[in-house]
Parts: sequence; C-alpha cells; structure tokens
Amino acid sequence: MKFPSFDYQVALDVEHACFLLAQDGARPLAGGQSLLPMMAFHLARPTVLVDITRLTQLKGISVSMDSSGMSTLRIGATTTHSELEQNEVVRSRLPVIAKVASYIGHPAIRHLGTIGGSVAHADPAAEWPATCIALEAQVEIWSKTGVRKEPAESFLIGPYQTSLAEDEIIGGIEFPLKRARRFGISEIALRPGDFALAGAVCVLTGHEVPFSGTITIFGVEGIPRRIDLTPQVIEAFTQGHSKQRELADILVPRLGNILSDVHASQAFRSHLATVVASRALVEALSDEMESSL
Repeated sequence: MKFPSFDYQVALDVEHACFLLAQDGARPLAGGQSLLPMMAFHLARPTVLVDITRLTQLKGISVSMDSSGMSTLRIGATTTHSELEQNEVVRSRLPVIAKVASYIGHPAIRHLGTIGGSVAHADPAAEWPATCIALEAQVEIWSKTGVRKEPAESFLIGPYQTSLAEDEIIGGIEFPLKRARRFGISEIALRPGDFALAGAVCVLTGHEVPFSGTITIFGVEGIPRRIDLTPQVIEAFTQGHSKQRELADILVPRLGNILSDVHASQAFRSHLATVVASRALVEALSDEMESSL
C-alpha cells in the first residue's frame, strides 16, 4: 500500500528533536520497524517524521554504580536489537537481554529496530516492554527542559500508549543489576519471528529454595502484566513436578481483559499464558545465577 503524505526532518540534537516533535502530527523515527508498517497500512498517519538516528546521546551501552553501590546497565534508546544480541557487556552482565533480543523478528528487523522504538511503540505482543517491566527498568525520558525517569510499569499505560508527552523522547533504558537472579523466557507464535500470541519472562531471586519470583505475561492483554509467584509453586517446579494447574490458579485471575482475535480466542490465550509461564519458570530454574556483578 502507499504511504500517506508526510514531511521528513532530521533532528540535530535532543533539544532540536523535542522542538520538532512539538509540531502537530509529528512522530520520532529511529529504526522504523514498527511505525513504517503501520503507516503503510494507514493505521498510523503522522504528518511529520523526525529522524533521531543521528543523535549520539541516544546511543551506547554502559554500566554505572550509584552511591548506594547499586549497579545499572544503561542502554541508549537507538541501540538496535542486533547490537544487544551481540554486545559482550550485555552478555556478561545481563545475559537475558541478549536472549530476549534473539526472539525479535528476523535478522533484518533486528539490524534496524531499536529498543527505545519498541518501548515507545508499546505493542502488547512486543518483547521489550514486557522485559522492562520484568526487570524493573527505568525509562529515561528527555525533553528540552531536562530529563525525568519513570518505572516501565507506569510508563506503559495501555496498548500502543505511554506516558510520553508530544515533545518528549526516550533517551535510554536503565536496568538494575541485582544479585542472585535467574531468568527464563518463552513465547508462542504462529511462525518464528511473528509477534507472540503469548509470552512470559520469569525472574527468580535468591540463592536457594524457596526462591521468590515473578512472571511477566505479554501478548495476552493490552499491556504486559507482572505477577508474583508463590514459593510453593516454585518449589514444586524445582522438584520436577508439573504444576501448570496451580500456576494457572495464580495467573488467570490476575489477567484482565484478555485479547481475542482471528489467531486466538480469550480461552486459548489464557491457556497459552499458563503454558509459556510454565516453560519460562522451568528455564529460569535451570539458569545460572548472575555472577559477574
């Protein structure tokens, strides 16, 4: 299909980007792997595309430590999925990030698509919004008046909706590097590379059983949902017992308006949520704890 008419403008710095984005109908353009397909199908009709790919402040991967001794992995907003999949700092300090990146689309998409673009787009079936919630990430939001940070869980307010103002952009994502964590991820899609019908990111914390843990479900509701696991369910899985029914008893009542479409009914998606949660939990239990913090 033909694209709707739009103007194209290149941001020279962050302040210039925020100025351009204050125009009616303006949208930022980074990798374009979410926005451009929506424009092609006339599901999005921005009148101005503001290219932010040349802003060096939005690039880079770094680790820092605050005054309390907490380390943080900061990922610039225009960092591509393929960079995260291959970066040695990511693979050594928070390897679940590299693993999540490998689930996204196909190599061509991972080469162009960016983590900031994915989080800002807030697709219910996308991996990065769910991972940010699962890992208690902070979204770094820039405007011409300064920088603010917001927890991912409150930044994502609905399907394709965030708390970003029109003249704001995501500058980066900050992931806390906590000790004694194990991770698992699982998703089910119609074909490899498709958006997930249901997905789950599991985070377990602790040196020995019983662990504490959470499951973040995505692709099932309008926004990802993080749910606490009971020690009893986690312990049952450590002993090799299948406890999908008990897991379903925890997950399903916490899910809200489950999506239904031509690919999966509400009942089927509810079932898939339990399946991917179970698989993610099993994977997390077999994962090696972070040891290089």
